[in-house]
Amino acid sequence: MDSAYSHGFDYDAYRSSHRTSQTDEYPFELVVDGGQDTTRPPVRSRLQRNLVILVILGTVLALGWYSLRFIPLFDIERVSFTVTGGFVSVPVKAGELANEVVGTSLMSGSPAALERALAALPLVQEAQVRRSLFSTVAVHLHIVSPSVFIAIVTPEDTVDSIHMVREGDLREIDFQDFKMFGNNTFVIEVSPQYGSHLLKYGIDQAMRNVVSLATDMGMDEDGRYRIVGRIRYEESLGKAFGNMVMDLPAYNSKLYIREPVSESRLHDAVRLIRLEHELDTTRNIALIGQLRYDLYAQSLVSRQ
Repeated sequence: MDSAYSHGFDYDAYRSSHRTSQTDEYPFELVVDGGQDTTRPPVRSRLQRNLVILVILGTVLALGWYSLRFIPLFDIERVSFTVTGGFVSVPVKAGELANEVVGTSLMSGSPAALERALAALPLVQEAQVRRSLFSTVAVHLHIVSPSVFIAIVTPEDTVDSIHMVREGDLREIDFQDFKMFGNNTFVIEVSPQYGSHLLKYGIDQAMRNVVSLATDMGMDEDGRYRIVGRIRYEESLGKAFGNMVMDLPAYNSKLYIREPVSESRLHDAVRLIRLEHELDTTRNIALIGQLRYDLYAQSLVSRQ
């Protein structure tokens, strides 16, 4: 031992270099938790595994749902309606749309498509479609209560089509649906030429005034306005307001509204016509014929 030091061999330096080289052969860090070694899988691997599981489950569920539409047990056999609002009958077009889904699968997209189609109908304010196992579709419709209808009438005095106003546009409805409202709604008659204009460009300001005036007339306690028979509007090109003609069969009269007037002004004019009719008990209607009145914003003029 002494000879080793005497020959210049340094054991302490040898031991130090040997320990260093031993440690360098193990390049990892030992994590000690509570005295035990823990091995943690990478976070990315866990996320990938969970994602794969979710995709598999979603695929299985989708295939299961899709396969249900091929089971005859879920074929739609019946569509039940509940109707609220304007009238209690099912609109004609709604019945036709319901018939189209009969025979399709309750688990297909038919019920959702039916709900969208029903909601787009002019008379329908709200539509709800629900599946009812195993083969029934339940439909709830809330019908609008329009203030007026607009009828396109030919020169031969025949009704070409009936429309209602929705969001500034004319929307045609079936004549059978129109009849369901009875006498509870005013009808404004227009010519085919003016009707085509309204269908193409929407409601103009003149027609808005007419609709507003007819709406303000209101109904009596029986749900109808007995004095007014027909309301016709004759457009006048280049003018903001044409001629609105109201038949008053109870007083054997016609009232021509020559310019926009208020609802109170219109009611005053009708009352004056009624008073004149009641006071003139000697008038021979058969000889004189129907009386005409022109209503302006500031005056009511009688025409013989």
